[in-house]
This record gives sequence, structure tokens and C-alpha cells, in this order.
Amino acid sequence: MTEQKEANAIVEMTAEKIANVTGFTPAEIAIVKRTVAKGTTDFELAYFLNIAKSVELNPFNKEIWCYKDGKGNVLVFAGRDGFLKKAQQSPLWNGMTSSEVCANDVFEMDVAKAQITHKPNFKDRGEIIGAYAIVKPKGCELATVEWADIKIFDKKQNTWNTHKAEMIKKVAEVHALKKAFGITVLQSEYDWQIKDDKALPITVDTRTPIEIIQEKILLALDEYTGEDKEEIRRSCVDAKQKGTFDEKFGKEVAAILGVEL
Repeated sequence: MTEQKEANAIVEMTAEKIANVTGFTPAEIAIVKRTVAKGTTDFELAYFLNIAKSVELNPFNKEIWCYKDGKGNVLVFAGRDGFLKKAQQSPLWNGMTSSEVCANDVFEMDVAKAQITHKPNFKDRGEIIGAYAIVKPKGCELATVEWADIKIFDKKQNTWNTHKAEMIKKVAEVHALKKAFGITVLQSEYDWQIKDDKALPITVDTRTPIEIIQEKILLALDEYTGEDKEEIRRSCVDAKQKGTFDEKFGKEVAAILGVEL
């Protein structure tokens, strides 16, 4: 076969051909392409369905799906239940332990020794600060211990607002399952954000609350047209240098500038 004929054969990937290589029917393929594999080419769709077949996860049960990243690469995703199902298929499966951790809990973690001490303060646990998961497959000397920080993964929307403890536990569980069982082909949905049908890595805002207030004030000053603009700017710079630019000071300046924090 000439190179041109090979190229033509590649272009002529049809639903029937995809069905032959993946085991899905043409009707099922059409449904997948319109639901959990939107925007994929026929070859990308065949790639996705072959992965679903190889890891034994069902796209119709939302156990596996895909998006493209900002560069157009196909990324195959699974949620906690998909990773758990995959791990439980292994003869080495030996269970998993996980819990959310709150600010007033007694908590210590030694990753090197795979040891965790956790005593929840049920009277007043305080706000959730993260979660851990422990997975120790049969025959392994040490367990895999993973920690998920709420500041990094909290998406502050939908189930993250209503079931924050369960969601942050899922993050830690997926990371532990993925590492303990070497599940490399699947991406964790919790490590990405979907925007305009594109998968983008989650971004972490490392600024403190007061740093965010300070930046908002300085940006508002750029737009402020009052005669006291430079006086307020000098006052802000001076307070920042002296360490007195706190939330109270920020609110006072914001009131003058007419902005909300």
C-alpha cells in the first residue's frame, strides 16, 4: 500500500471501523461522542474507547470520560468511583482508609513512615483543612499515604459547597489509589478544571486574605480620581511597610475609594 493509500485509509475511520476495534456498537459510539467525548475526532474517539475497554470502565455509567487540554491533547478522566473500581479489580486490593481533617482535630502525619495520628474533636472540629487517604495493597511493606489540602482543591461550587468533606476525601482517595496501584492512564477529575470544554490544570492562589485585600486596594487606587489619591497611596504603602495594613485598615480605605472587598 502506498503512503497516499495509507493516508486515505486513516482518514476513512468510520463508526463501523471504530466498532470493530473497540467492541462498542455504532449506536453506542454515536452516544459517547455526543456526551462524554465531545469534540473528539474519530481517531481520538477510538483511542478513548480503547482505553475505556482496557481499564474496564463504562462511559455510560460516567465511570470514564474525556476532554482535550489547551493544546488539543485528549485526556481521559475518571472520578473516585472509577479509580476505586479499577483498584478493586486487582488481586492486591486490601481496602482503604480516609477522613477529612478539621482545624481543631489532633492530627499528625509522617509520610516517610506511612503513619497518621488523627483524633477528631467532635465537640468543635472547626473548618475543614484537608483530607488524607491510606491504601496498602497486599504484599506491600509500606502503605501509600496521600494528603489533599482544601486550599488547593476546593472549587467553591456545586458539591464542593454542599458536601465539602466528601469531596476533599475523594481527592485524597484518588491520589492514593492512583499511586498505590499504578493507574497511570487515567487523570483525576479533581486535579483539573473544565472551562469552555477544555481541561486546564487547577491553579492555586497562594496569596493570604490580607494580600488579596491589599492588591484590590492598589488596583482600585489606579482608577481613583480623587484629589487625595496620592495621600491614600502613601498611607497604604506606609501601612504595608509597617505591617499595619490589616483587614480593618483595608475596609476603611475601600470605603473611601467606593469599592467592595
